[in-house]
Amino acid sequence: MVQKFQKAVDSLFEKLGKAGKYQDKDVLIFLLRPDMVVSVGFSQAHTATNTMKIRISDAPDLKIDDVIYCDDIAYTVSQEPIKDTNNLIWVCEVLCD
Repeated sequence: MVQKFQKAVDSLFEKLGKAGKYQDKDVLIFLLRPDMVVSVGFSQAHTATNTMKIRISDAPDLKIDDVIYCDDIAYTVSQEPIKDTNNLIWVCEVLCD
């Protein structure tokens, strides 16, 4: 069953992913910019964030402070990357340099 998920993830990244560089290696990524809702005192505020998805097979040792380049922009991993339930994709918060 895992092999089917792997094929689906690979197909999705190959068709819709953006080209990037990680440790001088070509990788495919998804760069998302969802609004996050955070509590500030007694109110809530919307904040812009940069979330990146990258295949674990492309970056098996991804960690905080690693840099991924895409479209001549450096994105630095700012929070601990989280694996999806099938251990195929990293999801991480990134900051633009």
